[in-house]
Formats: sequence, C-alpha cells, structure tokens
Amino acid sequence: NSSVMDVGTQSPGFQEWASQRWASPGCEMVTVRYHGFKDLSTARNAGVASPEFTCLGNRWRLRVFPGGYHSNSNEDMVGFNLYNLSDESIKISFGFCVRDSNGQEVAKKYSLVPKIFGPKPPVNEGTGYGFPNYSNRSILMNFLVEGALIVNVRMQMTEPPKAPTVAFIPKNPFVKIMLASFMDEESSDIVFNVGGDEAKDNAKRKAENLPAIFYAHRFILKRCASQLEELCGSGGKDTPVLINDVRPDVFRHMLHYIYGGGLAGSDLKANAKEIIDAADKYGVSSLKLEAEASLVNATIISVENMMDHLLYADSKNCAHLKEAVMDFIVENKVNILQKVSFKDVPGTMISDVLAAMARGEKKPGNDKGSDEDQLSIMRISDLRERVHQKGLDVDGSRETLIAALEEKPVDWSTHY
Repeated sequence: NSSVMDVGTQSPGFQEWASQRWASPGCEMVTVRYHGFKDLSTARNAGVASPEFTCLGNRWRLRVFPGGYHSNSNEDMVGFNLYNLSDESIKISFGFCVRDSNGQEVAKKYSLVPKIFGPKPPVNEGTGYGFPNYSNRSILMNFLVEGALIVNVRMQMTEPPKAPTVAFIPKNPFVKIMLASFMDEESSDIVFNVGGDEAKDNAKRKAENLPAIFYAHRFILKRCASQLEELCGSGGKDTPVLINDVRPDVFRHMLHYIYGGGLAGSDLKANAKEIIDAADKYGVSSLKLEAEASLVNATIISVENMMDHLLYADSKNCAHLKEAVMDFIVENKVNILQKVSFKDVPGTMISDVLAAMARGEKKPGNDKGSDEDQLSIMRISDLRERVHQKGLDVDGSRETLIAALEEKPVDWSTHY
C-alpha cells in the first residue's frame, strides 16, 4: 500500500512522479513531501510534523529536523523521527528513503532491529524512533524536487498481530436442565396414563399405542401448556390423569416439546395432524403451528382433497393451512366451480376467500392504502409475526389476528 502526504505549500512547477511500491510481503509505504525544505528552520530541535497518516493499521506522524535534534545530531545533519499516535503498541521494522526528481534513491536508512512503538500518551506524541544523523543537509539540498524533500516512509510488521483470546462461554443451560427433568419420576408431581387406539392393524403402530405412563411437573405445564395442567385438577402422583384421545407416541412428542425439546422433521411430517389435534386441545400453540407448517409443506392440494383440508383447517383453527387452500381455490376457481359443492362451507370463510382474491389482484410494489387495508390481505405468516412482536398469542384465525393488531394500547394518561 502507498499514500502521499504533503507538508507545506507545493511550488507551481512541482510535477508528480510515480513512487515505487516497496515490494515485500506485509510492508506498507507512505510518501511525505516537505515543500519549501530550504526555508525550514535549521535551529536544533525545530521539527516540522507531517499530517497524521495510517499505516499497518496504526496512526502515525513523521517529523523532520533540518537542524538536527538534541545532542544526538552532528553538525549539518538532518534528523527524522517517527511517532505512533495509536492507543495500541506495535513492533515494526522501518526506514526512510529520499528520492530525487527521477524517483531514484539518493539517501536511505533502515532500522537494524525491530522497534516496539508504545501507545501514544495522553499529553504529547511520546517517544519516537528515527535517525538523528540521517544525512547531511547540504547533500539533501542537491536532490530537492522543485524545492520539496521527498521522503518514503517504509514499515514492515515483524510479528503478526496476536489474535484476541476467544473465551469459551457455555450456552445457557436452562434448556438442558429442563430436558433433564423430562420423564423424571422422582421429581415429578403429575402422572399421565395415556392409552392408545387398539384398533390399529399395523403391528408397529399397535406397539406404539399401548398404554404408557408419563411423568411431569405441574409448574412447567402451568407455564407451557396451561390447558393440560388444568386437566390435572388438584390431584398428585397418586392419582394418574387418564388421557385416551392421544396416541402415546404423539403425547411423548408433545411433552418432550413442552420441556424444551425439538421434533425431527420426519416425525412432524408423519404425525402432523395428530400433533395438531393434541397441541390444539391442550394449548401448546407453538407446536401446533410448527406441525401445521409441516403439513402445508408436505400436502399437495387438489380439487379432490381441497374440501377435506379446508374443513379440517376451519375445525382446528389452522389459518395457514386455510390460506393455502384459499390460494388454490383462487388459482383454480373455474375448474372448482364446475366440480365442487360449497354447501358445507361455513359462511365465515368468505373473508378468507376475498383476502386471497385481493392478494392475487394486487400489483407488485403497490403498498398504498391504509394499515387496515394492508392487514386485511396480509399473509398469515406476516400477521402472526406482527402479533408475536406485540407479545400476544399467534394461534388464531385471520380475524382474530387482525383484531389483536388493531387493538389500541391503553393511554393511561387519561385514566386519572
């Protein structure tokens, strides 16, 4: 990398010349041009500072002392000093090279050993490093370029910057602790006796649905599945709660989810409707929505099955599934009108049909209209996300979700 810094006023006849890059790995170079060098004070310690520049990630300043500095400079010797202006120390090799009007090196000096430049102190530039006897002033005067002394400042990192130590921080153990409590008989205070459907013919299904015992904790159910907790009444471990409308394998999935566990995609896909039924009945709304999404993704809606899906979605309040069916209806309305009867469809679905039609007619990029108009045709997923951001329950029909979003917050300033 290379950049140019000017000190003083550039003479009218000054012409640019291409500086050569220091071709060495990890090196950077800055060119400092001291215009009117012959007129600079030759008093000892009378340094002329360059503007601040950046090199190797740190901020720097170069000072030239035409009359030398301190007692370290001999008579007629020009000195240079380099200062680190950053708050971080850095270890580098460095050097200064003076060039003539042809770009040729006429004087140069480099540090024999790397130097550690400490961080800048709060008051001044601190201690710099350089060469008090860089070159004779009388010699350098012969190589000015239109009155300017051209100095290349070269730096090379001698040690790669140390990467900050990344501290190992374990994840919050709450979910792990919760899962460790799943089916823990000793600490449990509720017992479920879940019986299966003995009518299943498949042997594997039959084995999965033999009556099973599940242990749970009232305080967890109260927070995560309040309707399931209410079913338990005031009974304890000595009075098992009987559940006969959910298969044991599905109940296990639901209870495991309540304790912070997840379900494999294959389990969701294979048991989507059963999980929706159980989660809907016992108030595990987030699991219900996850199973509903899996059902929608795995379902191919057709003219033959659309009515079954529509009525099921309406009975279980599955707004996402209902929306998918409505989109299918709008896209295939002519064929559907010829083949499907809507006599059993509840009248409340009219708004869902109109919303699907309005979405289909909406032109891309046309978002004009009131917030109320936008909500009425908004996708269920978008409505749910907005409701979730308000901290409300996202399990509900389109109308319920819109009503929750339109509800005005209470202005307590008027209640005094």
